[in-house]
Amino acid sequence: MKPTIILATAADQPDITASDKLYAEALQRRGINVAGAPWDGPRAAFAAATAVVIRSTWGYYRTAEAFRDWTEAMAAATLLFNPIALVRWNLRKDYVGKLAAAGVRVPQSHFVAAQADAIEKVFRQTGWARAVVKPATGASGYSVELVARGEVAASVARLPAETRSAGVVVQEFLPEIADGELSLVYFDGIFSHAVRKRPPNGEFRVNSRFGATRSAETPSHDVAEQGAKALRALPELPLYARVDGVIRDGELIVIEVEVLEPALFMEFDPAAAERFADGTMRRLDDCRLR
Repeated sequence: MKPTIILATAADQPDITASDKLYAEALQRRGINVAGAPWDGPRAAFAAATAVVIRSTWGYYRTAEAFRDWTEAMAAATLLFNPIALVRWNLRKDYVGKLAAAGVRVPQSHFVAAQADAIEKVFRQTGWARAVVKPATGASGYSVELVARGEVAASVARLPAETRSAGVVVQEFLPEIADGELSLVYFDGIFSHAVRKRPPNGEFRVNSRFGATRSAETPSHDVAEQGAKALRALPELPLYARVDGVIRDGELIVIEVEVLEPALFMEFDPAAAERFADGTMRRLDDCRLR
């Protein structure tokens, strides 16, 4: 009987994305049954899965506790990719501090309660005139703002309830973002391809919902290796990962490492889907041999 891989999506966007369809087709060419199912839909959709690959579960952070429970249930019932240790590691952005401790260059970051006095204390300690304030659990630019020193109280008032309970990251603003954020994609720790996401004039967020543009990019070998170094600081090697950052003086400043549900931009390099599928097959074979 053919193995079945379920690509986890979300109820409000249940279809497999165009990028992930390339991956699904590559798996099908290797004799795998592939289907999509929303993580927040019926659990029965995952019952026959040989493996579950978390893909477009966007919006999970609005119900983070339910998503956490779902990932734990999937890990107990079947193969989960990325593995549960990486899911746990990536759910909160305090992993940035762990990267820094491992020698990875990251923006200066402070993890504090979602309260005006706590955020204002960071401004006083750092001397920053402005800083990026983002939820400790979140994605897609959700509730991310560039906040000036005198605007903290108003910014806090706009935070949704789930952010207030989880806390925020107060992070130095990187002016290099005006030239775009580099997204480096890796499969099994090996560099695959890259995309540059450029914000429109007057914007710093590079998510598509804010009007950012995307284009294929060929980073230097050194930059690709710096991204791979960040992955080596993780609890284990991810099947798939995206390392986002900016370049300063030839060095990558890692803003985020995404091993939970990153867009992988395989449409910019169709051979990437083959590499992703090959890595998945190796993982399935390894599990059969155990």
